[in-house]
Amino acid sequence: MRVFIRLLLGCAVFALAHSPAAAGGSVTVHILNDTVDNLIVTVYDRNLGRKLPVLSGQIINGNASISISISGNASGQGHLSWTAATVDSDMRRCGRHDDPGLNDGDTVRVHAGARCPARRRQ
Repeated sequence: MRVFIRLLLGCAVFALAHSPAAAGGSVTVHILNDTVDNLIVTVYDRNLGRKLPVLSGQIINGNASISISISGNASGQGHLSWTAATVDSDMRRCGRHDDPGLNDGDTVRVHAGARCPARRRQ
């Protein structure tokens, strides 16, 4: 009986150690504003499977960067998407992108070079 319990506990520990949550951990990435404009940036962690931002409405000055941690997948890679808009409301520009396959220490370049979509009226 003791052998069976030890075998069962060993299998449970092995299964937990190889689960996606345990294998993924966290990934630190650098968000770099690669423009001279100040940007309002929002970042979503796509590995979490929910639409809550990891970074929400953060102003990043021109040519500055910040570091954030996102979750890793079973392979240990991060996946994020971002949106950015210029702070200057007179010449508003926007940008967005999806960045899968991020490794620890990678840099994600954010920018806002396109016209912003029209806002819906309610």
